[in-house]
Amino acid sequence: MLAAMVLMGTASVSTVAVAMEWPDEKACGEAVKSGDKIIKGWCTAISRRAGNCLGCHQAMVSPWPEKLAPGGNIGPPLVAMKARFPNREDLRAQIWDPTVRNPNTSMPPFGKHGLLTEEQIDSIVDWLMTI
Repeated sequence: MLAAMVLMGTASVSTVAVAMEWPDEKACGEAVKSGDKIIKGWCTAISRRAGNCLGCHQAMVSPWPEKLAPGGNIGPPLVAMKARFPNREDLRAQIWDPTVRNPNTSMPPFGKHGLLTEEQIDSIVDWLMTI
């Protein structure tokens, strides 16, 4: 994520500093205000009041491609997302309502039940497509 942002010239100094430390909820405020959709997705994913993705999943986080952010082990690790979901809309649909693909899933239907907004789901998908 960060390496791609730096290569594309979209990462600000503050974004790089925040991303280098795996931003927590407090550190996310400034990064989110910058409008960076990828950082916003990460911040939504780690927020206990929003996605709380790390409650069930471990997640690969750049620039440490060999490391997983600490998380749960209920869901599969969030790694190689482009390979697992080559079509962005399939990944978005999985977050919106995972019961369509697996009626017995323990993953909540974040969009269908209004747990996350359309914008929050889109930003999480933006972030996931970088890992």
